[in-house]
Amino acid sequence: MSNYARIFVIFVIFALGLARAVAADEPLVVVTRDGAPIAGPAFRHASTFSELTGSPVELRRLQFKNLYDEIMISFVTGTHPGDVLIIPPAWVPDFAPFLSEVPDAQLKSLATALIQPVYKEPLMKWDGRWLAMTVDGDVHIGAYRKDLFESQRFRQAFAREYGRSLEPPRTWAEYIEIAGFFDGQTDESGRRIFGTLEAYAEGGQRMWYLISHAVPYASHPQFPGYLFFDPATMAPTINSPAWKRAVEEYVRLKNYGPPDADALDSHSVRQRFARGEAAMAIDWSDLGVLTTDPETSAVAGNVGFFALPGSRRVWNPDQQNWDMLGHARAVPFLALGGWVAVVPASTTDQERAWAFVDWYGSPANSLEDLRDGSTGINPYRSTHLTNAVGWGEMMGKAAAEQYLNVLKDSLSAPQVAHELRIPGYRAYMGALDTQLRAVLAGTVSIDEALNTAAVQWDEITDRLGRESQLRHYRALMGLAEVGP
Repeated sequence: MSNYARIFVIFVIFALGLARAVAADEPLVVVTRDGAPIAGPAFRHASTFSELTGSPVELRRLQFKNLYDEIMISFVTGTHPGDVLIIPPAWVPDFAPFLSEVPDAQLKSLATALIQPVYKEPLMKWDGRWLAMTVDGDVHIGAYRKDLFESQRFRQAFAREYGRSLEPPRTWAEYIEIAGFFDGQTDESGRRIFGTLEAYAEGGQRMWYLISHAVPYASHPQFPGYLFFDPATMAPTINSPAWKRAVEEYVRLKNYGPPDADALDSHSVRQRFARGEAAMAIDWSDLGVLTTDPETSAVAGNVGFFALPGSRRVWNPDQQNWDMLGHARAVPFLALGGWVAVVPASTTDQERAWAFVDWYGSPANSLEDLRDGSTGINPYRSTHLTNAVGWGEMMGKAAAEQYLNVLKDSLSAPQVAHELRIPGYRAYMGALDTQLRAVLAGTVSIDEALNTAAVQWDEITDRLGRESQLRHYRALMGLAEVGP
């Protein structure tokens, strides 16, 4: 641990009255997902926190598929789930009645002030209460093999076939063309390559990939708020032509991936792109660190990045037709939104719990985590995107500049799509994912699947209360409350 890091944690500890002399004997129980991403940093930071404070920390790692259910069962049965919970921000609305508020001192700290606005109030605050601290930032981006895109053999062949130069895609239509062009080609080593890699595995983050395809089609710049629901009625919009087109493209692209695409999760996407298996990939920004490190990537030095593709066409929910825009418009999607740390109200030692949260996401620890592709931690503070020299030393100057520019542009875009962060999130996403499974299996049509999911979404909304769900959804979309 660096001297800077030691000084920071000691300052935090004494500021919150948690010097070694008064450290509790009972361990602080920290609960999060299993695996290296997110849990890996929790393990390391728990160890250093214990070393510096004398406070024991017990880390409980649960399978991601069970994490929500085990926490919620504890809450509703009146048992204590843990002292600190590291969870996706979309779960905060469901857990909100059982959470304590972030201390004012942490909200007013410099470390909090530097959190990017898209990750701050929209993800840390719920229904007027500050309940979470951002410890990770998420946004989907694309990566491509520069050696393939810059090859004269491929550039000439692509220009002959499509009548335009081979460049990183700006739209999903261009992305599909490029994926189809490269699928089945061989690189300079004679290895067969796939067009692109995306996640299709059940329980393997595929819902976020589907939404990434939908956002530019379903987010009209003149009619904000229609991505998931009609913001005036809460009628689902997931069976609109915009979503149907997204599902069609997502299913089609599976044919431009490997034969076992059904088994790909996000982690597999970044690993297999790093092995040089495909021309492109879509993933979280972990992709940047893992694929540019010569120790983990066979294509290091030949990786470029592009923003999540957009569209020149967007669905007009008012006129019920497609509008043609004057230029390709990208709508970044904060898939999952990152991870946040929360403290249950049942935690007896609130100060110690929030001190650990502060330590987990401290400036020193977060910078260290960012530069390790296995941590799952991605940039979420403005300072994470400014040290071009440090990133360049790790990724190479050209890759670092492109990577940081893609992230900066994505996080400051005029229109950014957030996760469906309202009560019942898991029920809504579960219903849609069940129908997506049937589409991928070929047992139902896209129209039938999305219509069924829309009916189920309506039922969930009615069960939870349409008026309150509408209020929460409009707040999520940055829209004013509906008047009396």
